[in-house]
Amino acid sequence: MTELAGHCHCGAIRVDLETPRQAADLPLRACQCSFCRRHGAETTSDPAGRLHIEAAPGAANRYRFAGRSSDFLVCAECGVYVAATLETDDGLIAVLNVRGVDLPGFEGRQAQPMIYDDETAGERLARRKARWTPAVFVETNPSA
Repeated sequence: MTELAGHCHCGAIRVDLETPRQAADLPLRACQCSFCRRHGAETTSDPAGRLHIEAAPGAANRYRFAGRSSDFLVCAECGVYVAATLETDDGLIAVLNVRGVDLPGFEGRQAQPMIYDDETAGERLARRKARWTPAVFVETNPSA
């Protein structure tokens, strides 16, 4: 099991991605929506993995736009876009912004541009359930 750890710029939000894959084998995507483009987001996920998101109390602002189905977690302190999460009937799932948390192992890779504009709400939910990582979000004082 590979463990990849990162955090927002100020460290108020920390992430730990556990995956059976190496970072080089994980997808790297660049969503072309206006939010992701403006944040320079490059994301990854692994449905066979597990993402632990730990935030200091009040550090994770949740932002919803467009379809209003996902919470985009943005650090209230430093403004970094960390991840997008979605509560499903099977639990929380997420996609992680590799650039926002400076996740190791993705340096020098070119992200695959992704355009999701033509998806229906049902198609979007099915894609996310199939691709995103099972996640846990905990509000606590981040560990050192």
